[in-house]
Amino acid sequence: MKNNIITALDIGSTMVRSVIAKTLANGRLEIMGIGECPSEGIERGIVKDIQALSNQVRISLEQAETAADTDAVNIYANITGEHIRTQLGDGRIAIPTEIPNEPGEISIEHVEQVINDAKNSVKIQKGFERHKILHGIPHDYIIDSQDDIRNPVNMNGFHLTAKVLTVLSELTPLRNLTKCIELSGYEMDQENYVLSHVALSHSVLSEDERRLGAILMDIGGGSCDISIYNRGALEKVLVIPMAGKAITEDLAIGLKTTLASAEYIKTQFGNAIASDVDQTLEIEVEGISGRAGTRRPQYLVSHVIQHRVEEMLAMCYNRSKDSYTPELVTAGIILTGGSAKLEGISNSITNAFNLQVKIAKPDLSKLEGSTSRLDDPAFATAVGILYYAMGFEHEPQARSFNLGDLGNSKFVDKLKKIIKDFT
Repeated sequence: MKNNIITALDIGSTMVRSVIAKTLANGRLEIMGIGECPSEGIERGIVKDIQALSNQVRISLEQAETAADTDAVNIYANITGEHIRTQLGDGRIAIPTEIPNEPGEISIEHVEQVINDAKNSVKIQKGFERHKILHGIPHDYIIDSQDDIRNPVNMNGFHLTAKVLTVLSELTPLRNLTKCIELSGYEMDQENYVLSHVALSHSVLSEDERRLGAILMDIGGGSCDISIYNRGALEKVLVIPMAGKAITEDLAIGLKTTLASAEYIKTQFGNAIASDVDQTLEIEVEGISGRAGTRRPQYLVSHVIQHRVEEMLAMCYNRSKDSYTPELVTAGIILTGGSAKLEGISNSITNAFNLQVKIAKPDLSKLEGSTSRLDDPAFATAVGILYYAMGFEHEPQARSFNLGDLGNSKFVDKLKKIIKDFT
């Protein structure tokens, strides 16, 4: 039974979530057990207290094992943080042929070889010696002089070139995360790490959203992970070191209450737009360590939240604005993560980016069993890890269609004018 078990482990700054699933003969997954507990000892993807974090990982996995009545094996885990690096590079191979001066047929193995060639060309560059490659994501292919090839398999040519986005992680954070899982009593293959951005794309992005251009924004506890998609391919990965925990800490300081109470107040009464809150309403605020509680205006709570949300979104916008053309982000922003449930946050993002926002829950259409608990933006990463491990939409293929040379400023300016005239 263990051979067809997949365990998804989502280690975040706020919660540790685990899901055990069984692969079915029809190519789907059956959810067997779910575990969830508060996270400790990790901030923004970096292990700060390995003993504390390993204990919480163990609790989460044991919960899932109890519910599934099976061991948590074949573990896949997410990784994110400011230590993640990306590099766009080319790979090139010659296609063997049995007949001289005749093009050879390109196989899946050749595609894998050219992607590996691109990844290796990045790995040998100065500055990447202490990094491990997580993913090689092809953008497009060139067969001899024919460019913008979507899928070169079964086509013929003398040479195959691929433009590949290579994703790397610093070794130290990766090794510490692996050691944490080992200390919790479990084993994990180091090849089973998946970038949070990539996992999320498998669970919340549709093919149309990839093709038409989208910004995937995951607002978790410690960081805001941003992925920019254009013409079907992942083009940019950003990690903003501010998210839901910063809001909770601001509330705890401003209201003079505990972090647990501040988190409860944020989720139950908070609003990212203070003007939407009735200024006459008051809420009970718990005191610290037995001190007397107080009553504070709900408007004050939302005012504190709004200030921090605006600061966070300003950072997100300033870091990402040079990486996309607004007119070509047709699908707008897809928002997910635990903080996506904060009241009013989608309107705040619309105001910051001037783009439409959709709050996305994970796609559960490939799952069977007890899935209701997974119907939540907070479980989007865990579901995405399962899909990644299963091979659903594994490593996005080439761009799905061609909009021409987007590097040509005249083309972009013309398209902007067309859209402006239309709207």
